[in-house]
Formats: sequence, C-alpha cells, structure tokens
Amino acid sequence: MKIDLHSHSTYSDGTFTPEDLILKAKEKNLELYSITDHDNLDAQKEAVNYAKKYGVNYITGLEISCKFKNMFDILGYNINLDNEELNAALRKVQDFRKNRNSLMIEKLNSLGFDISLEEVISEAQGDVIGRPHFARILLKKGYVKDRDEAFDKYLGDGKIAHIPKKKIEPKEAVQLIKNAGGFPVIAHPKYLKLSYSKLRDLILELKPYGLWGIEVYYPKHSNSEIRLFRDLAIETELFITAGSDFHGENKPDIDLGMYIEDELLKKSIKMLMR
Repeated sequence: MKIDLHSHSTYSDGTFTPEDLILKAKEKNLELYSITDHDNLDAQKEAVNYAKKYGVNYITGLEISCKFKNMFDILGYNINLDNEELNAALRKVQDFRKNRNSLMIEKLNSLGFDISLEEVISEAQGDVIGRPHFARILLKKGYVKDRDEAFDKYLGDGKIAHIPKKKIEPKEAVQLIKNAGGFPVIAHPKYLKLSYSKLRDLILELKPYGLWGIEVYYPKHSNSEIRLFRDLAIETELFITAGSDFHGENKPDIDLGMYIEDELLKKSIKMLMR
C-alpha cells in the first residue's frame, strides 16, 4: 500500500498549502491520505473539497500535542469537523499560542536580537506562525548560520527563547477525538522514550478512553523499533498506522508517501475508510 496519514500544511508548520498537498498525494498515487496539522482543524474543509476535486482518497485528521515528560502527540482521524467540544479545546490552545509568539519575541529581544512580531507574521505569509518562521528571520538577519543552529541554541524545547506550548492531557486528547467520532492514534512512539513495558502500560491506561491505534511505520523508526511497536500493537490489540510527518521545506529530508506491505496495516486502512 502507498499511503500517508501524517503530514502538515501551512495551517501549522508545513510549507505546502492544503491544495498543494492534495495534488502531491495525487501525484504520488496515494491510496489514502490525511493532513494532520498541530492542534487545529483549519485545513480540513479545504482538503476535503480539493480531495473531491482531484480524486484523492482523503480522511480528516489532526495532531494534538499532549502533556508528558517527552514528546507525546495523539493523531486523530475521521474527525467530525463541527464537533463543538473538540473545537472549543483547540481554540484555547490557539489563543495561548498567539500570546506565546509575543513572549518569544520578548525573550529574543532580551538576548539582543532585533526582531519583531510583525517580521515573523510577514515571514509566515498568512500561515499559522510557528517556530520555523522565527528561525527563518534569525537566519535572514545573520544571527544563526542555519535552521538547526536556531533551534539548537534558541528555539528548541527547553532552549533559552522557547516558550512551551499549551498542551492537553493525553486522556483528554484521546477522549476529544473519540467523542468527535474519530480514531485516536499514538504518533511516532519512539519519541516517548519509553521501554516496551512502560509503553504497554501507557497504552493500557489510554485504551479505556478510546485509544485506537499506534503509528508503527514512521521514517525515523528503525527496523527494530518497527518490529517492537508492531508486536506491542498486537499484544494490546491496537490498530497500526503509517505516516511520513511531511513538513515540506521545514523537513527537506522527508518526502510524502510511504509504501508498505503489511496485512495489519491493510486492516487498519479498511477500518478508517468505512
């Protein structure tokens, strides 16, 4: 199967518009595709319309950032886009993020960098502002030599100019997706940095709230990690998914689409396409 259930548009921190992404999915002949922007559904109605126009099998999606000691994201698929409970929770996150951008500007100014929020907004060109836009301004002004230095020194998690995002509790994220008619999935489980037993315990804790799957196939997962997460899915009776985490120019080493032969994955896709 050639699919991709994890990608980002200009409505979060990707560099392709929803139409661009749908066209790319068509070009790649993806059998199933989803845009999963961070903590918002803003691209979805556009994507659904473009998917119909260009003949792409598409399911709605998003990626919710969760409170945890390490990176923890929950993907959601086949979301009811008009679910008020989910939209209200996402609005709170987005409102916090707007204030967060101003606070990051203040931190960068205190470090001696001549950078304004207006410049970052202009750099975003109407897109949702994210740390990559801050990094581009720092690079353009010569404060860093490349994007990696911007994140490694200033903008990365825990760095001096970073303001943490408002995040949702994992149980709440799973419930919000489930209550919106969706399928909640643990994204890129390697970044949780948990042992097999600890991850199994976390899965069993979240299953009563509606956890449906785990993203087994992911570009940064090693073959041994893929086997481990697949075995864990079987043991805990989770479905499995696959996604590239495509961000366009913000992650230039990652392309859209994954070709995978796995009977378990085929079962998952059939469930998602019902």
